[in-house]
Amino acid sequence: MPHPLAKNIEFWHWYPELLVRDLEPAQLRWQPASHDTTILFALWHTYRAADDLVHGFLLHAPSVFARDGWAARLPVGETGISPFGNGLTREQVAAIDLDIDEVLAYAKAVGASINAALESLTAEKAAEEVVLPFFSSAYPGYDRLPRLEAIVFFAIGHTSEHLGEVQMIRGMLGLKGAPL
Repeated sequence: MPHPLAKNIEFWHWYPELLVRDLEPAQLRWQPASHDTTILFALWHTYRAADDLVHGFLLHAPSVFARDGWAARLPVGETGISPFGNGLTREQVAAIDLDIDEVLAYAKAVGASINAALESLTAEKAAEEVVLPFFSSAYPGYDRLPRLEAIVFFAIGHTSEHLGEVQMIRGMLGLKGAPL
């Protein structure tokens, strides 16, 4: 039987397909004057972060990126202070030029891998508290979470935050965001 969160994780790792299906390459790479990100960067960052943080940090397993050879399919020369783009300048974000189909395939691969990991996660392991030291100043009170809650935060919460950002940029482009 699939994990109770499986359909939700599958959705948040499929949903970008819906958000980008009508976009031209220039729209995927457009940066609003008041915001450094692009749709392409937001998507790459979202799933690269979920992959590294869930697999590497929380599950102590190889990331999908490393395990399945995604570096050749999603080459990013400068990644900032993290493997997933934190700390990049506006110019560095603009320089990221990836194939959107590869980004979408990666998103699905990350979601599928997280779901597979959840199926084998024991109740004891899911309940273990993990320390998130990088949250102590940004999100006081959320720097210690049960492992499952931390997985949900990175696989769904952080993901939905950046997909909202994608919808904001769509709106700035004069396009409708979510279909509902």
